[in-house]
Amino acid sequence: MVNIKLLLVNYVEKSLIVELNKKGYEIVVANTREKTHLVSEVDLKKFDLIYFAKFTPPQWDDVNILFNKLKRPVIYAFHSNAIIFNPFRFHNYVHNAISLIKLSYMKIAKPVSALHVLNTSEYKLLKLFGFNCYYSPLGVDTKQFKPGVKSTRFTIIFMNPRYQKGVDMLTKIVPKVLRKAPDLKFLFLVGRGSFLREYFDFLKKSFRDNVEVYEYLPQRRLRELFSSSHLLLFPSRYETFGIVVLEALSSGMPIVCYNISGAPKDVVKKYGVGTVANPFNIDEIIDGILYYYQLWKNSAGDFRRLSETCRKVALKYDWSIIASMFDNMFRTVLLQN
Repeated sequence: MVNIKLLLVNYVEKSLIVELNKKGYEIVVANTREKTHLVSEVDLKKFDLIYFAKFTPPQWDDVNILFNKLKRPVIYAFHSNAIIFNPFRFHNYVHNAISLIKLSYMKIAKPVSALHVLNTSEYKLLKLFGFNCYYSPLGVDTKQFKPGVKSTRFTIIFMNPRYQKGVDMLTKIVPKVLRKAPDLKFLFLVGRGSFLREYFDFLKKSFRDNVEVYEYLPQRRLRELFSSSHLLLFPSRYETFGIVVLEALSSGMPIVCYNISGAPKDVVKKYGVGTVANPFNIDEIIDGILYYYQLWKNSAGDFRRLSETCRKVALKYDWSIIASMFDNMFRTVLLQN
């Protein structure tokens, strides 16, 4: 198999790099989110292929990718939304407007060789627009995230307190759930310096025996909480993918989420490993939480089998498998160019 010299721009996933190295790739990682000009930092002539991951809003993409042909095949990867399918706020509409302008330019000027998206909804849309587009989801390290001994108390995890993630919905979800199931526990992983810390402190004070709040956890402790918990609450309004869904499934947790693009549609709904509520019906989310709580409480065997199914689904997304999808995309683009 021919060795490929690959430049990964703005994307570092150690598990993917390890798997690609096994397939004969020589990989260098660069970061344009801190340094403005890619061409001033790296000798592009050394590489066969450039993979550019977009995380930042459209107006901040590297000018060398969009406005200068780099004489090398370039895959432009949407690791943030190409299109927000459920815009709620003004800047979501601005995001979509700028993205459509940029996509129009890319369609006409063809500054890149191909696009890569992480969900089937964007894939179908961009293929409809006539782009050379590839779909591959993200993966999970199933050796790191794995089921453990579950807590004797039904435990629900919520991560990443942002509006996009549905954090404001917790004001209705938590009290209604605890009124019907006063013995379960919520774990809120909010990150350091969260501007909503006071809100979570209020929840913890109001529901002292039912709420734990963590600002920071080392990865090992995070994995331990996942392995011992029962359910992931994932009420996002929109997603590019949602890798925490795979981490939860790999740990043996079903998911309660909305029917949106990314992992909720492409994984949870596809394989039936959770409740996929109609956007954005909070009552259905609450019903989903209570369903799994009752299943765990009254039918331990059925809940255990569901947990095993979640793990089996996650194994389909192990990085060793997903890396082959990336490999196929890279080699196809190289052959086309």
